[in-house]
Amino acid sequence: MQQRIINRVESDPHYHKYLDQLSISKKDTATDAITTAARQIAQTVKAKAIVCFTLQGSTVLRAAQERATVPVLGITPFKETARQLVMSWGVYPDLPRSAYLRGRFQNALILGSFGFSADDEDFFNYENPAVDEQDDDFDMVLKNACRAALRKGLVSDPNDLLVVTAGIPFGTPGAANIIRLLPAAGPSCWDGVCRVEDV
Repeated sequence: MQQRIINRVESDPHYHKYLDQLSISKKDTATDAITTAARQIAQTVKAKAIVCFTLQGSTVLRAAQERATVPVLGITPFKETARQLVMSWGVYPDLPRSAYLRGRFQNALILGSFGFSADDEDFFNYENPAVDEQDDDFDMVLKNACRAALRKGLVSDPNDLLVVTAGIPFGTPGAANIIRLLPAAGPSCWDGVCRVEDV
């Protein structure tokens, strides 16, 4: 019953006019500028989703506050943050699939989409997240964002567009400073043509 009411209200054109007229209090921060731009870009190019990488959820919450016409995929390495983001409007939280690696990172948990490496005790350490610089391959992070959007059912075609926001260096809270538009096929593809890298 509630879902029918929500769907009806959100499909009403008056509702969208009302949202456009709302004045959202914005701070003079890079995060506010990036999330506002992400909403406008998503609306202009008819992107399927906005993907935000976040530690504590502030970037995702700011993007949700914009009331974008597309879902916001919040990728976080922390379970607590993912659980809190579930309650936000239009947000689909994603906890990167973790994999245990042997060798160089014995007994370390590698959180794939971010390149974070942390011992199990430090998994919820917001103040000092461990970042392995060598694993911060931005193309790999973008590929994982595309995979997460596909897993959540937000994209269905390789040419569906995603607006991705992130902060470099990874692991710095509140450092959203990058916005990237990419197709669901991945960062090395555009308009159905994919770049092949030499191995």
